[in-house]
Amino acid sequence: MPVIPTQKLLYKISESCKQQPKNQLAEVQRKIIVTPLLKLFPQVPQEALYYELLNSGLFKPHEWMALDDTVKQLEERDVWGIVKKEYRRLKPLWDGPKVRIYIYPLTNNRPIFEGMTANKNGVAFNKALFLFVTTDLAEAELTTLFVHEYHHSCRLFYLNKTPQEMLLKDSVVLEGMAEWAVEELYGEKSLSPWAKRYSYEEALMIWKQSFVPALNVKGVGNHHAYLYGDRKKQLPKWIGYCIGYHIVQSYLKNKGPVEQSTLCKIPTDDLLAGSDFSTD
Repeated sequence: MPVIPTQKLLYKISESCKQQPKNQLAEVQRKIIVTPLLKLFPQVPQEALYYELLNSGLFKPHEWMALDDTVKQLEERDVWGIVKKEYRRLKPLWDGPKVRIYIYPLTNNRPIFEGMTANKNGVAFNKALFLFVTTDLAEAELTTLFVHEYHHSCRLFYLNKTPQEMLLKDSVVLEGMAEWAVEELYGEKSLSPWAKRYSYEEALMIWKQSFVPALNVKGVGNHHAYLYGDRKKQLPKWIGYCIGYHIVQSYLKNKGPVEQSTLCKIPTDDLLAGSDFSTD
């Protein structure tokens, strides 16, 4: 069962929280959502996994009171069915791995991007991916979110690296590949706004100045400044995502069309070497 029926877990959380004091709400959420995941992530402490999900957009424990209504609306919009259909289409198309897909409500405490409050987010691993969504999320946005995250799972399955082993160059290429997958399936209009935020020339200049010296920095947690931007490092917003997109586009321009099932298995160094973004 690739798409886990998380609506059942959500109803269970709602029912359990009605009988618990406020200081036990987090424990209820952790027990019902996180504990079953430990078999997929045996090396990850439960608290660390819980924090990762919360940090990625999982609804906060105190938001349980809206769960029943939220789940009913998501069911009416057939969110689980839409994702299942897309997974069944993409897995053979990309020769992708079997993953477990978890769908949960997005927290009300949402960041603001480009002047708009976020209405979705996701996080992917090579064995599982998580989608955090709102009840007003359009079907097209839901499918592009899934495409992006499932492509991450495909790439991570090939790389076979833990988050701590990932290099900065792996993370940048990972994001660029996922955005290309979205564009290939749904067109340029479906790209994230930061994919083309900076021109090819701007991206190449920043790549040479700031990224090339840091390409072997290990650990996903150490890549955030490069992906999202950092004033102290003089890195503009979303620059890593934009550079990743330009890298993949230049590789395809130089090498010609490549099937996704092949593209996601190209070693990072080979892809960089075939692009305009050399590491020299």
